[in-house]
Amino acid sequence: MDKPLGNEDLSEIPGERVIDKPELPGSGITNGNDVYTEFVVGEMQLKRGSVEKFEVFSDEGERIGGTNRYPSPMNYLAMAIGF
Repeated sequence: MDKPLGNEDLSEIPGERVIDKPELPGSGITNGNDVYTEFVVGEMQLKRGSVEKFEVFSDEGERIGGTNRYPSPMNYLAMAIGF
């Protein structure tokens, strides 16, 4: 059985996608991401997430103990589905 394609097989050409190639292996494609999340100590419901060079924050509404300064986790999930 062929090895699945992974992140190391991505093209360096802008706009070229591995899924557009007709010769995809029967074993499919894998995708690995190292994403880190943590609660910010002393900040109520504030959470921090990071991946590569990017950092995002998430909070909850005041009615459940947050400060409503950042989108809630469910807001991020809804945005991700839209992308």
